[in-house]
Amino acid sequence: MPSHLTRVVFRTMIANKPLLYRGCLLRPPRPRILPQHGLRAFSHSHRRPFLNFLKLRRKIKDPELPAGLDKLGELSQMQRMSARLPPPSEVATAFKLLFANKSLRVEEFHVRLAANALTYLQHNPRQDSHPWLSPTDLRQAMERLAEPADGGGKTHLDFATMLHDEQARTSRVGDSASSDAVPLQKDDLIPFIRALCLYGATTQARAMARKVFVGPVEPSAYDDNERQLTTVWRAILRGFVREDNIDELDRTFDMLRASSVPFDLLMQHTLVVHAARQNDLQRAKHWYSQPVFRIRKPTRRDTPLGGTHAALLRLCALNGDLSFGQDVVTNLLQKDPKKEAWDAVFLWSAAIGKGVDEVDRMMNVMVRRNDEARKADPAHRLIRPDTGTINDLVEFSMSKQDSYSAERYITLGSKRGILPNARTYTLQMHYRLSVNDIDGARAAYFGLQGEKLEDDQSIEGVNKLVRAMCASRQQSFDDVMAIVDDLHEQKVRLEPETVATLCLLHLQRGEMHDAIDIIQIHAHKFTPQQRALIRERLEQFIVEPQNTTRDVWDTYKILRNLFPETTRPARIKIMNAFFARKRPDMACHVFFHMRNNTHPSLEATKDVYVAAFTGFARNSDAQSLELAHNQLKLDMNVEPDTQIRNALMLAYAATGNNARALELWSEIAGSKEGPTYNSIAIAFRSCEGMPFGDQHAKPIWKRLKEMDIDIDKLIFTAYLGALARNQLDDEVIAMLETVEDEYGFAPDLDMLGNWFNATTNSDRQKNVEAWIKRHYPTVWVDLEGLGHTVTMDGFGYRLYNINRDLDP
Repeated sequence: MPSHLTRVVFRTMIANKPLLYRGCLLRPPRPRILPQHGLRAFSHSHRRPFLNFLKLRRKIKDPELPAGLDKLGELSQMQRMSARLPPPSEVATAFKLLFANKSLRVEEFHVRLAANALTYLQHNPRQDSHPWLSPTDLRQAMERLAEPADGGGKTHLDFATMLHDEQARTSRVGDSASSDAVPLQKDDLIPFIRALCLYGATTQARAMARKVFVGPVEPSAYDDNERQLTTVWRAILRGFVREDNIDELDRTFDMLRASSVPFDLLMQHTLVVHAARQNDLQRAKHWYSQPVFRIRKPTRRDTPLGGTHAALLRLCALNGDLSFGQDVVTNLLQKDPKKEAWDAVFLWSAAIGKGVDEVDRMMNVMVRRNDEARKADPAHRLIRPDTGTINDLVEFSMSKQDSYSAERYITLGSKRGILPNARTYTLQMHYRLSVNDIDGARAAYFGLQGEKLEDDQSIEGVNKLVRAMCASRQQSFDDVMAIVDDLHEQKVRLEPETVATLCLLHLQRGEMHDAIDIIQIHAHKFTPQQRALIRERLEQFIVEPQNTTRDVWDTYKILRNLFPETTRPARIKIMNAFFARKRPDMACHVFFHMRNNTHPSLEATKDVYVAAFTGFARNSDAQSLELAHNQLKLDMNVEPDTQIRNALMLAYAATGNNARALELWSEIAGSKEGPTYNSIAIAFRSCEGMPFGDQHAKPIWKRLKEMDIDIDKLIFTAYLGALARNQLDDEVIAMLETVEDEYGFAPDLDMLGNWFNATTNSDRQKNVEAWIKRHYPTVWVDLEGLGHTVTMDGFGYRLYNINRDLDP
């Protein structure tokens, strides 16, 4: 047979259409190594339009992985594959590079890779008996671990313990084998104690601190020892606050006194603020009244911080204890109050219900008193309301969800010549977004453009603004991307919700490469739970029927390549979504991606085969069915059971191969597990599509009666369909007339509709219609209301829009 390749090529050229090579439908995947955490280069089929080969192709950004992470991921991957592992020297270098990054947030997947690498280095020591990692390297890793991270827990705690044990071992080895090794010092223990407090082991940290970090402090070592003591015990107090363990807070305070550890201003602030958050006024008063001293000046009692005053006064106002709050304010104003004390008084005034104008008059009083004091003493410090004063008042108004007062305080600051700072603009963004004032929040963001976004509150505000602009139809795409570009230039960490929103925005615009770029830049920084949030948003986009098939397929490619951890149930859901779109070819790709996956949690199981065969049945796709069935025959991990055979029988019946379907019925009937009710209904459906199918259906029915099987509506309806398709309407009518007496259920819409649709002759359908109208007129009215189609382009028989699908 001659080839038509040349003719097709030249016809395409004359029509000015691109020549596309789409590749084989079932081509094997390219062998590649998956780096850890699901990050790899995105691959796609080669497409180059004719005469457009000089155009530069869009390049996808590589994932911005921290230095060293790729080598640690390679080690983990090689271990899973039982392949040749990288040399320990390269792993040690990668470990050092990873934790040398001071901006690194050590998330759970970082910890897993690093712990695996440390174990590998311990099991493969150097020939000269020196450790692969020096004490400095281990201390650096511990310091990174002692900084707060999202989702830290037992994994972080175990790795911190492993690092501490390795530090102790390295120091012992250094004492005996290396003159340059550094023994384990107090400064080495401080990051470990902080890490224990961060990840839920504060009691263990306190036990260690009681042995090492205790007073009294020698006068000659005030600086170092006071710093060490306060750093450690502050971390312990914050740890119990984080765990909300009030009893242990009390015990820790007693230990501080017994160990001669100073109770400083920051410790007092931590405990008062915690009591205020718990709305525990008595405990807040208790901690506020505790004397605060320094080691250097044990006879001098320090005044609580302004934030401590503010937290207590706000709590007093909320609980109606105005007398105690007024006493605190009176004590503050009797002496020469500092600026922080005045700020606390302003907050107290706002908390007890005074308006913006009254607070303004109090500021005038503060200015007048300060001017009088400066006239008497020119060396007296100048006190004026500043940006911090306004910000505190704005933040308090936000806590009361009073955006109007917050805006008035901003105006008050402008009237007094107080210039806003980055925190002011951040607060503006937050309270304006709370009332859905997107334009106002965007205007506040413009004030932040010259500032470095580093604190969490400002980053959170900008992320909220981007998401709100994406959700608003009044905001243009270019305005959104201008803000995103600014954030990328500053290397600001986008939140997973923002990444997911931007990704979907690009996909809806057909910009798949931009969607990939935004994921490649940020996804590696997230915890598995945060990545799951992005993944679930993409999965939801795929299953939504209003999205175009092209966009959905692009989204699936992103999901498969950039989120290989996508769960098996999610992949089955995606496969079913393509079946629902009447695209069994795409669903077949999803099936084969699971079938070819070697990971135990993602490879094809019984549920995958059942879903695939059921989908092929719904779409009558015989070619894909044959391919998938052959894969089942070769799969050594899946043993066909009744449910799989049910799905196969249903699929072969739907594709016209009813003889093969009945062979499967014979296998089910002869199997140890035996048939289910669904098996019987599917067997009758197979008989429905065969010539002389009643000769196969009647023996099955007879056997059911002989075995005294309870006949339910599903089986009865399927048997009626088999009889009706084989033109045995008289027998159908006879069974319908006695069904209620014999089986206890009456003919309904589903039963009569199946009978009508199984009647594949227009003349016989008229007789069926007349019988239903005469005996069940209301059912016929309901059936007419469903609507119908006519086969053979309007010249055949009618099919009413009822769902005749069977489940395996």
